Amino acid sequence: MQESSALNGTPPVPAAPMNGQPWAAGPTLLFTQERLRELIIAAEEPFDVTEIKWRVTNTSQIGSRNGPRFRGQMLAYADPRAYTDRLNDLFTPSGWTRDYAVQLVQNFERKERGSAERTITAKIVVTCKVTIYGFATHTGLGEEWADNDNAGTAAEAQAFKRACSCFGLGRYLYDLEGQWVDLDEKKRPLETPRLPDWARPKVQHPARQPHPSGREFANGQQNQNGDVTAKNGRGGLYRDELLGQVKALCGTVGFSLSRTILRTVGNVDEASKIRDMAKLTMVFDKLQDLARGVERLRAAVAKAGVQRYSTLCREMNLAGDSIDDIPDRATLRQLLQILEPEAGLDKNRITETNGAPGNARAGGGSDLGELRGRLLREAARVSGMTNRTLGEVIQQAAKGAFTLTTLRTLEDADAGKVEAALKELEYMAGAH
Repeated sequence: MQESSALNGTPPVPAAPMNGQPWAAGPTLLFTQERLRELIIAAEEPFDVTEIKWRVTNTSQIGSRNGPRFRGQMLAYADPRAYTDRLNDLFTPSGWTRDYAVQLVQNFERKERGSAERTITAKIVVTCKVTIYGFATHTGLGEEWADNDNAGTAAEAQAFKRACSCFGLGRYLYDLEGQWVDLDEKKRPLETPRLPDWARPKVQHPARQPHPSGREFANGQQNQNGDVTAKNGRGGLYRDELLGQVKALCGTVGFSLSRTILRTVGNVDEASKIRDMAKLTMVFDKLQDLARGVERLRAAVAKAGVQRYSTLCREMNLAGDSIDDIPDRATLRQLLQILEPEAGLDKNRITETNGAPGNARAGGGSDLGELRGRLLREAARVSGMTNRTLGEVIQQAAKGAFTLTTLRTLEDADAGKVEAALKELEYMAGAH
C-alpha cells in the first residue's frame, strides 16, 4: 500500500522568479525542470556497495556423500540511515520531513513454519509519510508480527524505505533477485554475493588533472592520468561538486601536502571519506592556499632553474625533487623563502598573517584565505536554502568576476571582489 500526492494536494504556484530561479513563499521551494531531473537522477543512483547488506531468507538442505549441505537465498538491502543520508545530502535536513502513524491490529491467525498449530496474534502496522518540500509527498506501509521484540523498529524501517522508493531512492533493490549461496552448519553464509554491475554506482570521469604521483620540476613535465572514481551514492550534488574540486587540488599540491591536510582536518587519507561538509569546506580552503604556494614555487623554479631546485632539495635532505616529495607546509614555505629572492621575485609575498604559503593582503585587513573560507561557507548555506549547486551560487554572487573553479587563482588585489560576493551572499540568504 503506497500512495503519493503533490504538496498540499495541488502543484505549488511559482512566485516571482529570482534571477531565473523560481521560488515560492514559505518553506516550499520550487525546482526548475533541469534541477528536478538532476535530483531524480541523483536519488535513483545506487548506494555505495559498502552500504549494502545481505540477509538469508530461504534455506534448503541438499544431501551429499559427506552429509547434508545447506544452501540459502540471500537478498540485498540497505539500512535506513543510507536513505536518510541521501535525502540530507540532496535536499538538506530542513528540506524534507517524515511522519509516522502506528497501529496495533489484533486477531491475526498465524501458523509458524514447521508447526501444525495456529495461534492468534497481532501485527504492528506503521504508515510513513515522506515529504520533500517543493517536490512531492509519498507514503509507504510497513508491518511486523507484534511478538517480535523489534517489531516497531522493523515496521518503521520498512515503511520509510517503501515511501522513499516512490521517489526512486533505493527502488533498484526491489529489482534484485535473490542469490543462492552455501551456508555453514549454523546456516550462516559462507560467501557474500556480488552485486550486478547495474546495481553499482556509476563511475564518473572527472576532468583530467595532474596525477598525485606525477613527477614535476625535474623534467619540466606533468604526468596526467584520467582517474576513474566511483560515485558513492551518498553525496549530494553540492558535496559531489566540492569533492571534485578537493580531489583536483590534491593532485595540484601533491601527495604529501594533501595527505597532511586530510589527516589534520578530517582524520582520513582520502577526501571521499569526509562526510562532514564543514570539514570538507575547510579542507578545500586549506588546499587552495597550498595550491597558491605550489604555483609560486613553480614560478620560482622557472626563474631560478631546475638544476638549482634539484640541488636545493638535496641540501634540504628531501626524498627527491618532485612535488610529492615536499613533506609539509613548513618545507614549502622554506623553499619559497630561498628560491623567490634568488629568482628576483617579490619577497613581500612570503610574509602572511597566518604563516601560510599563500599571499598576504596588502595594507592589513582580512586575509584572502580567510575570505575564501567565509565565501565557501556562506555559499554552502545559500546552496542548501535554494537547492542550487555551489558553482551556480558563487557565480551569481560574484556577478561574473570569478567562479568556483577560478576562486583559488585570485590575487590579493581581488580581495574586494570576494568581499563584494560575500555581501551579495548575505543578501541572497536574507531573501530566503
